[in-house]
Amino acid sequence: MKIKHVILAATAALSLCAKEAPVDTSKWKGFNLLEKFGSANKPFIEEDFKLIKELGFTFVRLPLDYRSYVISNDWYNFNEQSLKDIDQAVAWGEKYNLHVSINLHRGPGYCINPPAEKLDLWTDETALKAFCDHWRMFAKRYLPISRERLSFNLLNEPARAKPEQYYKVFGAAIASIHEIDPKRLIIVDGMNVGNTPYKDFASMDYVIQSTRGYHPGSVSHYRASWNKGWETMPMPVWPPKQAIPGYLYGSDKAKDGLQSPLILRGSFPAGTVITYTVNVVSRKATVVSKADGTQFYEKVFEPKDGAGEWTKVIFKPEYNLYQNVYDKVFSVKTVADAKELSLENTDGDWMTIDELRIQTPAGMVSAFATDKSWGKKHSPLTINADGTLASQRKDPEQTLDDYLEPWLAIQKDGVSVIAGEWGCYNKTPHAIALAWMRGWLKRYNANGIGWALWNFRGSFGILDSDRTDVQYEEWNGHKLDRKMLELLKENIK
Repeated sequence: MKIKHVILAATAALSLCAKEAPVDTSKWKGFNLLEKFGSANKPFIEEDFKLIKELGFTFVRLPLDYRSYVISNDWYNFNEQSLKDIDQAVAWGEKYNLHVSINLHRGPGYCINPPAEKLDLWTDETALKAFCDHWRMFAKRYLPISRERLSFNLLNEPARAKPEQYYKVFGAAIASIHEIDPKRLIIVDGMNVGNTPYKDFASMDYVIQSTRGYHPGSVSHYRASWNKGWETMPMPVWPPKQAIPGYLYGSDKAKDGLQSPLILRGSFPAGTVITYTVNVVSRKATVVSKADGTQFYEKVFEPKDGAGEWTKVIFKPEYNLYQNVYDKVFSVKTVADAKELSLENTDGDWMTIDELRIQTPAGMVSAFATDKSWGKKHSPLTINADGTLASQRKDPEQTLDDYLEPWLAIQKDGVSVIAGEWGCYNKTPHAIALAWMRGWLKRYNANGIGWALWNFRGSFGILDSDRTDVQYEEWNGHKLDRKMLELLKENIK
């Protein structure tokens, strides 16, 4: 079937079908297994399935790199032995009564992780055809397996795509699968690295949407080497102290709905100084300062190679841009009395700030830490007369509710929601990790959201996680984090 016909079929299905939810995904609670993730290409391990079942869990997600089941990166030269490894995992799911979800963590034309693909899935028809053909291959291969036992998670953490590109690609893939297996369960990750749901799939049968449980990243990915600015990340706390969002998103991120000004309300006499510490600037940022809506200052940050205001040059070849580290303090002074001050990135990609300080001529100082979790937009903040930030939150974990709110909205439209990945990296202090995980589990249970911890064995998992502040228990040849296991088990009943 030609791609344009596939897209038309997907559009028709979206508009005509009646909603059906054949499987209770709230019961899906388990782990990601990484034997074919990234550069790995190992057979899956039966013991993992056996232990997961014995511990009372019900779900495994298999994030695959397509390079593990093709030969020499040839999109159409399938490696039958590697595919048989996946067959075996599906069979073990049936043997141990676990639901298996096959996920393309790297698909033809896209991966959230480097290196970049040779073609772009969002814009190239050759890549789109290969992506759909891979899913057609899986649909034919697993046609006899029931939807209660097997689902397809199309692509891990889509990003760098416009909404219409996202819709086109996944609409085509859904149609390709359902042409062969009309009732196969299909999971679509949210836009913006899995963080934002997409309403246009809400009316489609057998389509589930997947969120992420890594918010805030300052807790879940503390000191993770792949995280922006990991070397200087402050020690996380949980429940969080109140902090302002640490990103100023520019016009490049307007299409993702992220661009928003940082607005402070209160009493600010002329001569009030706004001080902010710039951490990282991506491509360019133009920061405009306003008082009561009137611009009084503009500062352009444009990282490049060589010497400049930055302290470290970082070029990102996968994006073809600079994301330089500044770690430098900048200040601006108001010229008139105001009730509202704002900072806005009007032209550029994004920048992060580590601290914001407001000092009045009388010496009153307000200082605010920042939360550098990706995707968090600004909302107006009020500064009290004593310089403190007026809390808009009754619950110190409100940030989790804020993140989950749009996902609960699509649930009301009948969409099943799961958290295909979540968890906390092993550099986060254990007590903080468990407290944060408890907050997410409470919300998942309250809202019927299934989940899969990243991972079972490894740096986020309950086994062999190499945390330095855990007293491990020897168990079945592994080092077991008993406290984390018991927390999870409390939430699978």
